[in-house]
Amino acid sequence: MTITIKNFCTATVIAAAIGGTSSVSAEISAENDWGKIQFHGSLRALVTKEDGRETDVIDGISRIGIKGFVNLSDNWKGTYRLEGRVVMDDGVIFSDANDYHKRVTYVGLKNKKIGEVRLGKQYSPHYLWTIVPIDITFHNPRHYNIRWNASENSSIREANSLAYFSPSYNGFTFGTLFEIDGGDTESSGVDSYNIAAKYNTGPWQIGLSYYDRSDDKRSNGAIKPDAETIATAIQYKENSHKVVFRYQNEDISDGTVFKTIGAYYSYSFESGITPQLRIYSLDNGNIQGYQTAIGVSKKFNKYGEVFIDYTNYDDEAATLKKRADDISLGIKISF
Repeated sequence: MTITIKNFCTATVIAAAIGGTSSVSAEISAENDWGKIQFHGSLRALVTKEDGRETDVIDGISRIGIKGFVNLSDNWKGTYRLEGRVVMDDGVIFSDANDYHKRVTYVGLKNKKIGEVRLGKQYSPHYLWTIVPIDITFHNPRHYNIRWNASENSSIREANSLAYFSPSYNGFTFGTLFEIDGGDTESSGVDSYNIAAKYNTGPWQIGLSYYDRSDDKRSNGAIKPDAETIATAIQYKENSHKVVFRYQNEDISDGTVFKTIGAYYSYSFESGITPQLRIYSLDNGNIQGYQTAIGVSKKFNKYGEVFIDYTNYDDEAATLKKRADDISLGIKISF
């Protein structure tokens, strides 16, 4: 049986109308004794002008998919998430042009007292707890500061992975992830692993992560040096204020030690307007540079957003990131 996008979307809406317990205005979902299925997505498009490049309409890493759970017993749920890349500027749905386009696809088992185990391609605890609070606050993915030499595939979405996320113990949660890729040329067992923890108390969240990559061949075929990475992110959110500090140290097997230090601040007005500022220090031991980003966004409820961002590089940061000053404005619709 062939399932088209049209049929999939139609079936999801019908399911929500028949069995859904959530408001359609909040989400397109169906939930009953058997479990839950939710159609979700985030559509993002930008007009961007980077020095040395022509003005361009680009996609901002859009995606659509389904996620949810199946009730297996009174205590156990089967969890799942299936996601496809949408390339807004080229009009491609479910693109697989390269590894960066391949999205989250996992299946798991979850118990409130024991935690959750997942298998597939998924976000690492490193990404969720030390990168998300600061990096995706701005909208042009060209200027994210995720480091690729040490963490390609891992710090965003790790393929061939087994992960565990614990329950919360009075605000403390820990997670582990193991990449096990039999096609790797260097190792025969675990190719890389991540151990991380976070602690939430009041307006504070503290994340700490250790990542060890011991494989030379990434899942997209790129050959990259091994590395050991430690990172921490400290986040404060209260009322309209959000403050984040992030530190990362990568000890790369080619002898490079790369340090990334970032600071972020935003203030959200009742009107939905949020000005924000982020500064990154990038240091590989020989060159140290700074990236500064400022922006303003306007949110409409939880689902719509328009924004304008400006990113500036000094000469050293431009060399390290291979990017230049950029201004971007665009639209984001999430559901």
